[in-house]
Amino acid sequence: MLAVHLQAAGYTPLIAHDGLEALYALDRVTPRAILLDLHLPQVSGFRLIQLLKQRSDMPRVPVIVLTALSFEEAQDAVRAGADDFLTKPFLPAEVVTRVGRLLERLA
Repeated sequence: MLAVHLQAAGYTPLIAHDGLEALYALDRVTPRAILLDLHLPQVSGFRLIQLLKQRSDMPRVPVIVLTALSFEEAQDAVRAGADDFLTKPFLPAEVVTRVGRLLERLA
């Protein structure tokens, strides 16, 4: 559902079903932004943030964390390097708005 809303807003979402698939995708594509759940199979969202921060071959890509975890844990993700977070449940339109604001701010 979120991908549909992002497409309608003019974005081209690439979906990875787990953290390992996301890492492989990042070897092929440099996204404008990353929407990241913290509870991913294979490689957790927290670990993925750490790995993204270590990559020198990729320009700085903003990360928005989507999580059902507590507010405090979402803030931990921001301290680890995420640029923003939304706690579940959220409205897809809010995610699209946050992506747009983040990209504008970093442009």
